[in-house]
Amino acid sequence: MQVQERDGVVVVTVVDECSSLWKTLEPFVEAGKRNCVLDLSQVGFLNSVNIAAIIAVRNKVVGAGGKIAVADIKDRVKSIFRVLKLDRLFDLNRTLDTAILAVR
Repeated sequence: MQVQERDGVVVVTVVDECSSLWKTLEPFVEAGKRNCVLDLSQVGFLNSVNIAAIIAVRNKVVGAGGKIAVADIKDRVKSIFRVLKLDRLFDLNRTLDTAILAVR
């Protein structure tokens, strides 16, 4: 996982494994940086553990008063989001730039 800040938004580029996602984001959220983007451009598949981790992170970010969006999601992963109706919980964006704008 790679983390960067862009325009006051925490951007996490997820590479395969999501189970440590909250551990990565928690220090930023606690420091008041509550708007986050999950860049899923490197993710080709999500299993149930990863889906649970993404939902848990979303609930914690929103519970802390923040916003969260997903960027650069591949069609295969996007179909998983739609089947599970996660597209109702997450703002799905084609590009990182549009996702950042969505949470600012």
